[in-house]
Amino acid sequence: MVVMVSELLPSSRPDLLGDANKLDWGELMKEALEMPGQRGNTYNRFYTYSFLNQLALSMQGVAEPVATYKRWQEMDRQVLKGSKAKAILRPVMFSKENEFGIKEQRIGGFKWVRCLFTLSETEGEDLPPYEPPEWSRARALASLAIQEIPYTNIVGNVQGYSTNREFAVNPIAAYPLKTTIHELGHIVLKHTVAEPEARTANHVGIGEFQAEATAYLTMNELGARDQMDPAESRAYIQTWLGKDRPDDSQMRAVFTATDQILKAGRSAPKDEPESE
Repeated sequence: MVVMVSELLPSSRPDLLGDANKLDWGELMKEALEMPGQRGNTYNRFYTYSFLNQLALSMQGVAEPVATYKRWQEMDRQVLKGSKAKAILRPVMFSKENEFGIKEQRIGGFKWVRCLFTLSETEGEDLPPYEPPEWSRARALASLAIQEIPYTNIVGNVQGYSTNREFAVNPIAAYPLKTTIHELGHIVLKHTVAEPEARTANHVGIGEFQAEATAYLTMNELGARDQMDPAESRAYIQTWLGKDRPDDSQMRAVFTATDQILKAGRSAPKDEPESE
């Protein structure tokens, strides 16, 4: 059953703020699902190397994002003096006329080229992590019993990942706080511990919608809309959903996860002792 978003709220919206400045989560959900999105640069800042080259990099001890010297400079990072470039296979191209007399580029073979440097072999100005007022990342992780682990993925375009009750955020993620909330969403929504049958029923597209929608609502509630790209987030949600539309229970699960994450990171009122 498909339910109109407006039917879910305000009755289902948790009373979090206790004042007249409450955000309408129903309207935010409608915005995420219906307002046009736009792909940004978050997921295409790095070149995605072939499986063979990823394997080659792993054999060279690489477990973090890599890029060429020039690309790191474009990202305002400088390769450290004395760093040794990592090798990948690159095609050797040549031109040959086809049967119509038109020159075509063809692959004549492959050669090893040392051209990539890891993130840890670069330096640049790292901005201090953004911390929303009245919400603590550390408090939320402790309250939810979720642990952050080191990021060990060669693919730089992956912003983060989660498994069981652990998650990792790319050290150079475009929007670290939004990515953190997205991964917390996956964990709170139990996407990371679901049995195979449950993963089939609640397929990847719905799962990604729920995690990103949780991040969308949470970031707005925290007044951190400037710490994300709303249009890109909407495009992410709409692309993963495709022609599908979330039903009543799937959207309510997003509201519940958002409520849990917000409450976990907020300090207890002064007249209420914090739970041990």
